[in-house]
Amino acid sequence: MEENEERPPLFRWLFLHVLPAVLILLVGSALIIGIAFALKKEPGNKPTQKVLPLVEAIEADASEIEVFVESQGTVEARTQTTLFAEVSGRFLSVSPKLYAGGFFKKGEVLATIDNTDYIANLASLKSRYAEAQLAYQQEKGLAEQALEDWQALGNEEKPNDLVLRKPQIKRAEANLEAAEAAIKSAERDLSRTEVKAPYDGRVQKKFIDIGQIANARTTQIASIYATDTVEVRLGITSDDTRLIDIPETYSDGTSNNAKPKVTLTANYGGIDYHWEGIIDRSEGAIDQQTRLLYLVAQIEDPYENVADSSRPPLKIGTFVTAKIRGQKLESAYMIPRRALHEGNTLYIIGEEGKIEVRAVEPYQKTSELVVLESGLEDGELICLTPLQYVVNGMEVLLKDEDATDPEDSDLVDLQP
Repeated sequence: MEENEERPPLFRWLFLHVLPAVLILLVGSALIIGIAFALKKEPGNKPTQKVLPLVEAIEADASEIEVFVESQGTVEARTQTTLFAEVSGRFLSVSPKLYAGGFFKKGEVLATIDNTDYIANLASLKSRYAEAQLAYQQEKGLAEQALEDWQALGNEEKPNDLVLRKPQIKRAEANLEAAEAAIKSAERDLSRTEVKAPYDGRVQKKFIDIGQIANARTTQIASIYATDTVEVRLGITSDDTRLIDIPETYSDGTSNNAKPKVTLTANYGGIDYHWEGIIDRSEGAIDQQTRLLYLVAQIEDPYENVADSSRPPLKIGTFVTAKIRGQKLESAYMIPRRALHEGNTLYIIGEEGKIEVRAVEPYQKTSELVVLESGLEDGELICLTPLQYVVNGMEVLLKDEDATDPEDSDLVDLQP
């Protein structure tokens, strides 16, 4: 009975204190929500804006263009020789110019072999030649005397060859010729004891020195090469053959006399140096592995000391790049390679910034440039920016019209 009597005051306290607070909170929240809805603005109708790709473009401009074909190769000697000793003996002297890298002139003595035995042999052969000449003259005299004796005996018949000693004369004559040939051979061997340079050139490698014994035709003296001209084999593709005049020689000995000019470039110490030459000839077959036709370029006087120039000599074994001058096009277009897309197509920007996908036939394609003879008109805008999805009539925005920094453009220089 006591617990029931204590409850009414608790309910009364909750009714008097908590319930009003809850009601005030609910009324306040409802009031705030009502004010928020009352102040809410209706959304306006904003105009739809187009989001257009920003692209770079260049203007087509026809001009006279000289086509170049690029290739590369290694410098080789046009004439290269390994000198051998042609006679046996001991090397008595070696020229101070006979060392790797040494220059020499045609006819200079590069090494000498002991010639004592060859001088003695020549003297002996000359004595033998004198004896053979004496025997020949004696036989001729005996033949004349035999003819006189035959006639003195009153023989009316013609004497035979034995009477006139014709076999003996032929034998003596043959001995004389053999003795004469032996002298020439001995003189040649004696001259070969001096090893002379066959042409103006340079030593690549030296194999002998003073005191060494030479064996005829087996002892190597030096490896040398001519310095008047060097050559470079340059491979070109079948597509490139129509761009330049290929030197051709035919079975009847005639040729088309084509000698295209070529510029070779080699890098020494981070600096590019250039040499001018010609395409002298083409090789007779296409390489079966690379499917390339090889042209042979020639450079005259590669070791020339050019006045007021730091250009080094064009050494054997140097790797070079080549630009072969091709045909001249009176009116053609040269554009960056990045403007050409898959399937040999260009994106032409027409009126109102709409793109036309146009197929073209390149006259020449390199890693950086494309040459076109047709397919463009002067003044047309060519899109350079690669676009992921392109359809005819697609709208774009030119970067030059909306660019904030003109230096952002990375258009390549199209000057040849």
